[in-house]
Amino acid sequence: MFNRILIPLDGSPLAEQAIPHAELFARIFRSNIILLQVLEPTSYHENPKAVDPLTWQIRKAEADIYLHGIALRIRKNIGEYSLNNEGEKKSRVDYVIREGKIAENIINFAHTDKIDLLVISSHGSGGLSRWNISSVTQKVINLIYLPVLIVRAYNRSNMDESLNCYRRILLPFDSSRRAECSLSAGIELARGIISSDKKRDISGAKSILVLAAVIRPPELPIPEPFPIEITQLSDQLIEVSRLAVYKYLNEMKMRLGVECETCVVENTSAASAIQELADQEDIDIVVLCAHGHSGQVAWPYGTITRNYMEHGTKPVLVIQDVPLSQVRPTAAVIAAEKSGRR
Repeated sequence: MFNRILIPLDGSPLAEQAIPHAELFARIFRSNIILLQVLEPTSYHENPKAVDPLTWQIRKAEADIYLHGIALRIRKNIGEYSLNNEGEKKSRVDYVIREGKIAENIINFAHTDKIDLLVISSHGSGGLSRWNISSVTQKVINLIYLPVLIVRAYNRSNMDESLNCYRRILLPFDSSRRAECSLSAGIELARGIISSDKKRDISGAKSILVLAAVIRPPELPIPEPFPIEITQLSDQLIEVSRLAVYKYLNEMKMRLGVECETCVVENTSAASAIQELADQEDIDIVVLCAHGHSGQVAWPYGTITRNYMEHGTKPVLVIQDVPLSQVRPTAAVIAAEKSGRR
C-alpha cells in the first residue's frame, strides 16, 4: 500500500519527530524510506550579498553528513535491505538533497519519484508558533495530492523512540462508500504490532480500531423555539439515524477481523465532535479519507478533514481519494505557469 515513504527534513529536532512514525509505517507496510532535505538559498531581499560558493558547498556537505547519519539510524531500526523484483538487495533507506524553494521541491520530488506516502512534521526549523501547522507544511499538503501523515511536533506524547504500535486508532465515517477508502490503512495499522527490539516484551500490546460516526441535528430555516410538531419530527429523525448508523458500524465491525469499538455521537459540528473524540478516547492516530460523501474534486480536502489537519492535536493519516490527474489547476497555478514560475 505504501511502498515508498518520503520524510522531508531540515535538520531540526521538530522535523525529526516524524521519523519514528515513518519507521513504524515502514515496518508494517514493508516500505522503503526516502529522506529529503531542500537547501533554500537566501533571497536577495533577505540578504543583498551574493551567496558565497564556499559557504554553500559547506552547507551541502553538512546536509549530506546529517542525512547519512539519520539514514544509518533508520536502517538499524527497520532493516538494512529489501529485495527488488529481480531478487537483488536494495537499501531500504536513501536520502536526497535538493536546492531551491522548499515546498515546491518536496511536491515535485514526491510526484516524479513515485512516492506513496508523505510523513511530515507540523513544524520544522522555523520553530513552534501559535499556528498549528507551519507555512511550509501547509503549502506541501495543499498541492501534493498523495496520502499524508501529519505528526504534531508540539505534542510529545507519541514520541517514544521505540514506537511499536498505535494502540487506539480513530476512523470517523459519514456512512459513505467514499469515506471507507481509509479503512484498509486503518486495518493494517491495527494488525501491525511490531517490535524493533526482540528482547522487548510487547505481548500485552494491542491495537483497537474506534469506528466513529457523528449525527447532526437537521438544520431548520426557522428561528427557535421550534413548533412542537417540528421538534418531534426532528427527534424521530435523530433516533432513526442513530439506529441506522449503529447498524452500519456494527456490520462493519463484524467483517473487519480486528478488535473494534463503535461510537456514535450527536453534535451540531462533525469537526468539533471528531476533535473531542480524539482527545476523550485517548486516540494515538486519526485516519481520515480526504473527502466524504459531499467532497468536491476542486479542493484537496473536504471541510471536516481540512479542519482536523489544521486544528487537531493527534497525528492524522489522510488517504487522498482524488488522483492528481483529476485535479483542475487553480487560477493561481495557471497564472504562475504563465509567468514562468512553478
